[in-house]
Amino acid sequence: MAFTTREKRLVLAASCLAIFVNPLIGTMLNLALPAIGADLGASAHQQGWITSVYFIVSVIFLMPAARLADIFGKKRIFMFGAAFAIVSLLLCAAAPNLIVLYIFRGMSGISIACISSTSVSMLSDVYERHERGAALGINTMCVYLGTSLGPTLGGLVTDLASWRAIFLFIIPFMAGALYCMGRFPYNIRNTPDQPFALPSAVMYGVAIAFTMFGVISLPETYGFVMLAVGLVCICLFILRERGVRFPIIDVGMFRNSRFSRSMVALFLNYAAVYCITFFLSLYLQSIGEMTATQAGIVLMAQPVVQVIVTPLAGRLSDRMTDLRILPTVGMVMSAVGIVLLMGTGLEMNLWLIVIGQMFCGLGYGLFSAPNTSAIMSYVEPAVYNKASGLIATGRQVGTMVSMGVATCLISIYLGSEAMIEVWNYPEFIQAMSMALYVSLAFCLVGAFVSWFRGRPQ
Repeated sequence: MAFTTREKRLVLAASCLAIFVNPLIGTMLNLALPAIGADLGASAHQQGWITSVYFIVSVIFLMPAARLADIFGKKRIFMFGAAFAIVSLLLCAAAPNLIVLYIFRGMSGISIACISSTSVSMLSDVYERHERGAALGINTMCVYLGTSLGPTLGGLVTDLASWRAIFLFIIPFMAGALYCMGRFPYNIRNTPDQPFALPSAVMYGVAIAFTMFGVISLPETYGFVMLAVGLVCICLFILRERGVRFPIIDVGMFRNSRFSRSMVALFLNYAAVYCITFFLSLYLQSIGEMTATQAGIVLMAQPVVQVIVTPLAGRLSDRMTDLRILPTVGMVMSAVGIVLLMGTGLEMNLWLIVIGQMFCGLGYGLFSAPNTSAIMSYVEPAVYNKASGLIATGRQVGTMVSMGVATCLISIYLGSEAMIEVWNYPEFIQAMSMALYVSLAFCLVGAFVSWFRGRPQ
């Protein structure tokens, strides 16, 4: 089917607005975590759970949402996600205590699963191969635009109003996405006559829940037990999916080495860098003695570079035949940025933090859109939605693992109930330094996997 320019722009606008919200609220909340902790009595470890619960729930629902979109239509599932997001944001703003906030953040995870599992797929549906990289570049740029504006806006909104106002601030953007997608005339369905495999979806959810809760609960004994149970469930789920007629995840897609290695590189990219912003936010507001607004301005260095580089990298990837080059160079640049940030200690070096973030931003910008475009080029149009869901899952799982590393190291060095105080600053620096070493290892392995994904066909 040939789509008009107006129809393409409606899908792009809806996708950009919705995908812009995900990192925007995440980075805004990172700056608001100290205020949330003070208001609701949450420790540093419990503050990490505000982000972690959201990611865990989104991962649980990503692949089932992608499967439902194949059956009931991508437009319908996208619009449900946008509408559900508005409801969950209103509820988060009114949360009376920490437990209720966890529940409503989990609801937000369901909404973003519906959006993330369909947006890249719909862009791949309406844009031809020769223009797809540019469209994905613009879409990814909006992700980083949200990341770049989030710290400053989060600090300003928190300082001028409260952390609750952050959720209300997001609603107009999601309403705009809902309106634009409503104007798109087609509800694309890949497999409308196939049933939804509920037992597979439940088994997938249980496996992901145990695995992710296990990761985030480390180094507690029950964390190791949950992780082991989750990994066993994942193995059983894969065996089941190989034998069912209508699977939630088509494991046969991973027989394509280019696709599978690109997915591994994507996971490692997000596992490497996300926790750095979490640590720097706490570092700048504690050891750096900055306000939330000041810390937000400093943290803009990385996403501003990403916003500039990403659309350029997307357009460049449309003209390149070797799809390995840009993603691999991107991961190497991220590794350079992480090495620079390793010089951060009890004596704050602001310029080192800014330059390190800029290298990480350059790495992210060079990696994301070209790697996504490469993944979509390795699969057939009939499985675009499944590939889109897997891309979103890999991104969210990588981010979740990154936060798991952060909360685990905070528990090891500071304890799960400790606040960040002057007396435990050295232990906090040790936790952050170890997280940077883990992130560097992820980057280097990811660069290796990215380059050896296979030569272009």
